[in-house]
Amino acid sequence: MTIHFSNITPDNWRTFKALKVKEEQKKFVASNVTILARAFAFRDYNSRVYAIYNGDLPIGMLMQHDLDDNSLVCVLDQFMIAEQYQGKGYGKSAMQLWFSMIKNEEKYDSIILCYIEGDEVARSLYLGMGFHYTGEVDEDEIVMEYNLKDKA
Repeated sequence: MTIHFSNITPDNWRTFKALKVKEEQKKFVASNVTILARAFAFRDYNSRVYAIYNGDLPIGMLMQHDLDDNSLVCVLDQFMIAEQYQGKGYGKSAMQLWFSMIKNEEKYDSIILCYIEGDEVARSLYLGMGFHYTGEVDEDEIVMEYNLKDKA
């Protein structure tokens, strides 16, 4: 397994647009076109979308942005691994790589994310990565946080 990130470009965006999650997961994650649109909408908050590869094989996408203008908080806005690559450790490996990148930036104090109740795969992954519940709910999404300062 050789997980790495790359940019979404004019040459590869259609490939990533075509990646899909399992039918029963569609209620938990935005479509890849929506992820790209959200990244554009959050561009003033340093949004970034990463194409996730295993070697040369496109397997998923990840979107992050700052919480606000002067943020020390990174928002993991979207994360998806295509259905045919799930259950093989790619999601965990991609999250570990992303964590390493975020920590190396030394810009943020914490990472926040939300997941929808019922998405047990995401909940398990995030808890396993060290996220904790904040007690907040944003609309129908449960908020979790990872404190980078405590992990330094």
